[in-house]
Amino acid sequence: MPSEVKQTVRVGTRRSQLAIAQTTLAINMLKRQHPQLHFTIVEISTIGDKILDVALSKIGDKSLFTKELEVALLNRDVDFVVHSLKDVPTCMPPGLVLGCVFDRASPDDVVLMAPTNREKQLANLPDGAVIGTSALRRVASLQRSYPRLKFVSIRGNLNTRLKKLDEPHIHTTGGTKQKQHQSNQPPVRYDAIILAKAGIERLGWSDRIDQVLSDQFHAVSQGALACECRKEDNFILSILSTLHHESAALSSIAERALMSGLDGGCSTPIGVRSHLSPETGGHPWFLSVDGCVMSLDGSECVQYSLGSELPHHISRERKRRHSATPSISREDSAEGETSPKLTKKSSTVESNKLELSYDKGEKEEVKKEKLQSLTESDDNETDAVFQRDDKLELLNSTASSTELHLAEDHEALFMGVHVKPICSVARLRMARAEHLGFELAKRLLSSGADRILETIRAHGKAAEHSSRSEKSAPVD
Repeated sequence: MPSEVKQTVRVGTRRSQLAIAQTTLAINMLKRQHPQLHFTIVEISTIGDKILDVALSKIGDKSLFTKELEVALLNRDVDFVVHSLKDVPTCMPPGLVLGCVFDRASPDDVVLMAPTNREKQLANLPDGAVIGTSALRRVASLQRSYPRLKFVSIRGNLNTRLKKLDEPHIHTTGGTKQKQHQSNQPPVRYDAIILAKAGIERLGWSDRIDQVLSDQFHAVSQGALACECRKEDNFILSILSTLHHESAALSSIAERALMSGLDGGCSTPIGVRSHLSPETGGHPWFLSVDGCVMSLDGSECVQYSLGSELPHHISRERKRRHSATPSISREDSAEGETSPKLTKKSSTVESNKLELSYDKGEKEEVKKEKLQSLTESDDNETDAVFQRDDKLELLNSTASSTELHLAEDHEALFMGVHVKPICSVARLRMARAEHLGFELAKRLLSSGADRILETIRAHGKAAEHSSRSEKSAPVD
């Protein structure tokens, strides 16, 4: 008898070696769970992969590494895509969701030294040593700890950056010898570069790590992977649910809510550290997040820490009270507040005319309502905080009615995460993680982060205006 033809699932990914390695990791995990399926990789180039001579913070698009992948999803050219979650904006395009969050490796940054500096630490490098990094957060944070060092932008995939470190006579800041010749730029000789530990380990390059920066704040969702798919595709959602890792999702949701509450992105130095207890498998019962907002030069830094117990059940009494409460529409639910509405040019997706657009005005309005709602009473229940012995500020452990509504809403999104099928308790825990992140953002803003962020935005607008003026200036 002829063998049964397996159903094919098309998986989109960026073209970089790391992206393909991470996609292969996801596929191998899925193959063990679903041997009846055949998975094929579809490689897609993104704008972030193409523009390599401009710092990420200056390009100005929050979807640098995701937009083309999302267009392929909406055009039904692929069934799901694999992302480094830190690259995924907190606002999802309409109709797309994160069907799982999984395999969160170490979120720490690491130092890779040039061949002549192997096994050294940043503290051992001479004054003025050149350190390559593409992230404003890393620059701001490391300038606070190592003011003697010089931090210079470095772009390209991990292979390219490593070659720039090891072979500076070949690579320049422009990326090619031709550009070096045209601009007469001398090659940049890096003494070290800073990268994410997770990516280095996934490529099998752990032996190149000379220092782990475990004392530094890391990027939001760094180290976590996620799969994005169409929200109405229940078949793919059910497959992806077998990859989902709750601990990875809870910490990432809280961090993404923090980022959203601060309206942050690659142009704002925002750092986090999340802690789950227990960390050794099972369902964690406690989550805390340390957040910080820094000025571009690292001279100013506002930090705040907030924690919360994670619910393990929905009490019968609260269930009865919830069922007696008049139902709320999707637009009025808390998820409608935490997942800002986005718009497309058309309600239907045309394969050759698809365009994604984000309604920033509505996003700001919704966000303000969300942050305000976090401190308002909910059926005479308040989000009061209390102090533990270690002085960590905690949210009230009692679930609010808003959180319970989300727990019972099978269509709820939590910073884009939509796992299906999943139980109501799991949704309640995600709602609490999201709440924690938004509340931490509120605390940071009221502690002085609002002033730092306003200064950064004003600086960005001035730089953009200057760039436009230079481009429009007449050439002699």
